[in-house]
Amino acid sequence: MYARAVEDADVRLRDLRQDEWTRFVLGGLALALSLVATAVRPELALPLFVGGLVLGALGVRAAVEHWDIVDRLAGEPDAFVISEIRRRAARETTMERRHALADQVRSWLREPASERIRAVAPELEALAAELEDDELALDPVSAVVCVRLLTDPESPLLIAARPSDEIRARVSQIRSGFAAPDLAGSDPDSQQAISPSPYTRDSWR
Repeated sequence: MYARAVEDADVRLRDLRQDEWTRFVLGGLALALSLVATAVRPELALPLFVGGLVLGALGVRAAVEHWDIVDRLAGEPDAFVISEIRRRAARETTMERRHALADQVRSWLREPASERIRAVAPELEALAAELEDDELALDPVSAVVCVRLLTDPESPLLIAARPSDEIRARVSQIRSGFAAPDLAGSDPDSQQAISPSPYTRDSWR
């Protein structure tokens, strides 16, 4: 990503967060006032109620757009200068989350497995084992790629027409993100110095 794109995303995220909370608060206040108005000024009850609903809907829209930007940029190392993006990606590296991902990986190996899944079964089992290994650290970008491999509708794992080689390449990229904790933490700026991943969500389309 270009520095300007990262800066624009940071500004947009802050604006959306402010819009989200402002609209939710004002929407809640309008709904509360509509209840009061039913007893004091009945003619104002309906406009306040409708206004509260509209503000709530706008707050939901801002929240959804905010979530989408964070989710989309979590796999972009250049965007890690935005603390919210960095935290979102880092959440996928916890051992609790990694155990859950390992369970999802192994679920694909249970019968009945398709021919293309059987072709990459050794790689998937190795990935699951490394996810469960608490002696290995996993970099945030690879963790996000792992999540997308298992959940993104455009993932080669989820589309039956995609060849097993695409799954194998994705698994290989994820596994390259594992390292011993002392090596992974040797660079204090390692979270911001990760090389760009060629396997962003857009590349799957």
